[in-house]
Amino acid sequence: MKPTMPAPLSPKALHHVAVTTADPERCAKFYSDVLGFRPIPRAPFTFRGAWLLNEAVGVQIHVIEHPHPMQLSGPIDPITGHFALAVADLDEAERQLQAHGIEYLRQINAGGYQQIFFRDPDGNHIEVGIYPAMVLA
Repeated sequence: MKPTMPAPLSPKALHHVAVTTADPERCAKFYSDVLGFRPIPRAPFTFRGAWLLNEAVGVQIHVIEHPHPMQLSGPIDPITGHFALAVADLDEAERQLQAHGIEYLRQINAGGYQQIFFRDPDGNHIEVGIYPAMVLA
């Protein structure tokens, strides 16, 4: 007799992405200045950090002070952990990254989608791209 598998969770939406940093103020400024997130009220945790929201995306970024953030170094790596944001104009996104002096990697992936990878000041990878419409079943 085959064991019954429990039902999967039923998430409704992505609420937030958490990034670790040694410098919460610098990190929050990066997400505000480069990606247009704005500070929102944050619970009184025992560690420093910030909560940021981008209404257009409908997602929060939680900046968390950590004594040993990832601090990835070396070349930008498209297959490392990252989060991705859809943009309407990848050329404009590239121009904005250049204006901010941010190193990036632009490519077309195996599925034919254009994407740009870059890092925040603590090495957390971010992807922006043009993606096909989401299919919701």
